[in-house]
Amino acid sequence: MSAPHYWTQRRQAAQRLPLLDCGRHADPWPCRCSEPPLVEKNLDGWCDTIAHLSRLGTPAVVPAEALAGLRRRGGADAAVAELAAAVAA
Repeated sequence: MSAPHYWTQRRQAAQRLPLLDCGRHADPWPCRCSEPPLVEKNLDGWCDTIAHLSRLGTPAVVPAEALAGLRRRGGADAAVAELAAAVAA
């Protein structure tokens, strides 16, 4: 089965589902409304992960929300976020 056919089937199935608690989506897969916000511990983990992977020469795939949080913290965390964003671009 081809990917476009799969996506068409998934979209049609999602149209038959009731809306989730957020009231915006029916398909739970792409809905991020119910995910808890990032806390400092999550940002610390992302910062450590980016630094570790950059030392290994491997680019880190970081969610935009985590990059924004690291940039808001400023200092060394902002520099690490810029490093990850530059590698991803």
